[in-house]
Amino acid sequence: MKIVETQGRRSLTAGVWHKAEASQGATNCAAAKLLDGGNVLMGDTQNPDQVRLTLPGSAWDALVRTLA
Repeated sequence: MKIVETQGRRSLTAGVWHKAEASQGATNCAAAKLLDGGNVLMGDTQNPDQVRLTLPGSAWDALVRTLA
Protein backbone atom coordinates (compact mmCIF):
# COMPACT_ATOMS: atom_id res chain seq x y z
CA MET A 1 0.00 0.00 0.00
CA LYS A 2 1.70 3.19 -1.15
CA ILE A 3 0.52 6.17 0.89
CA VAL A 4 0.43 9.77 -0.29
CA GLU A 5 0.47 12.41 2.45
CA THR A 6 -2.73 14.46 2.34
CA GLN A 7 -1.27 17.86 3.33
CA GLY A 8 -4.72 19.19 4.15
CA ARG A 9 -6.43 18.06 0.92
CA ARG A 10 -9.94 16.74 1.18
CA SER A 11 -10.06 15.29 -2.30
CA LEU A 12 -8.52 11.99 -3.39
CA THR A 13 -6.34 11.30 -6.39
CA ALA A 14 -7.64 8.37 -8.43
CA GLY A 15 -5.75 5.12 -7.89
CA VAL A 16 -3.54 6.42 -5.05
CA TRP A 17 -3.84 5.55 -1.34
CA HIS A 18 -4.20 8.60 0.94
CA LYS A 19 -3.55 8.25 4.68
CA ALA A 20 -5.86 10.11 7.04
CA GLU A 21 -4.36 13.49 7.92
CA ALA A 22 -5.19 12.99 11.62
CA SER A 23 -3.01 9.87 11.68
CA GLN A 24 0.13 11.28 10.08
CA GLY A 25 3.13 9.86 11.94
CA ALA A 26 1.21 6.90 13.36
CA THR A 27 1.66 3.32 12.17
CA ASN A 28 -1.90 1.95 12.27
CA CYS A 29 -3.95 4.29 10.12
CA ALA A 30 -6.97 4.49 7.91
CA ALA A 31 -6.33 5.09 4.22
CA ALA A 32 -8.61 5.74 1.26
CA LYS A 33 -8.29 5.45 -2.51
CA LEU A 34 -10.58 6.74 -5.25
CA LEU A 35 -11.53 3.94 -7.66
CA ASP A 36 -12.57 4.16 -11.29
CA GLY A 37 -16.30 4.82 -11.33
CA GLY A 38 -16.23 7.14 -8.32
CA ASN A 39 -16.32 4.66 -5.41
CA VAL A 40 -13.85 5.01 -2.55
CA LEU A 41 -11.94 2.06 -1.09
CA MET A 42 -10.93 2.31 2.57
CA GLY A 43 -8.28 0.16 4.24
CA ASP A 44 -5.85 -0.22 7.13
CA THR A 45 -2.20 0.69 6.51
CA GLN A 46 -0.95 -2.12 8.77
CA ASN A 47 -3.15 -4.78 7.15
CA PRO A 48 -3.39 -3.76 3.48
CA ASP A 49 -4.44 -7.22 2.28
CA GLN A 50 -7.30 -7.70 4.73
CA VAL A 51 -10.98 -6.82 4.31
CA ARG A 52 -11.62 -3.34 3.00
CA LEU A 53 -14.68 -1.15 2.89
CA THR A 54 -15.96 0.26 -0.40
CA LEU A 55 -18.12 3.38 -0.25
CA PRO A 56 -20.08 5.08 -3.02
CA GLY A 57 -18.61 8.50 -3.80
CA SER A 58 -21.68 10.22 -2.33
CA ALA A 59 -21.20 8.39 1.00
CA TRP A 60 -17.51 9.38 1.05
CA ASP A 61 -18.46 13.03 0.43
CA ALA A 62 -20.99 12.91 3.28
CA LEU A 63 -18.41 11.33 5.62
CA VAL A 64 -15.80 13.97 4.85
CA ARG A 65 -18.33 16.79 5.33
CA THR A 66 -19.46 15.31 8.65
CA LEU A 67 -15.92 14.93 9.98
CA ALA A 68 -14.71 18.34 8.79
